[in-house]
Amino acid sequence: MTLTQIAFLLFAAIAAGGLTMAAIITFGKSPPAFMGVGHGLGGLAACATLFVANLQGGDATPETAWWALIVFTSGLAGGLLLFRVLFKGATPLLLIAGHGSVAALGLYLLYPVTGL
Repeated sequence: MTLTQIAFLLFAAIAAGGLTMAAIITFGKSPPAFMGVGHGLGGLAACATLFVANLQGGDATPETAWWALIVFTSGLAGGLLLFRVLFKGATPLLLIAGHGSVAALGLYLLYPVTGL
């Protein structure tokens, strides 16, 4: 298994956790604090993994892998800004959907590169 494939699977697992948190919030409950922290730290670890994978590929790294890294990193920064700084308490569902859409775009860009 390549490092790019591992990064993709990490991002997919992080997205599943994000969907779980979104479902909890949709039902009017508050997710446990460890879920948000784990989601953010997992996203950071997955971004770092993809960055290393892209660097190891050198000139052979497809351009879409770099675009996927840019999209995921912007989603990470946006999530930190939106959910840890601006909207600490009540998080609007529209912002959650926007954050998830950025992650879905990143997965869409990264999937063809993985060869899965």
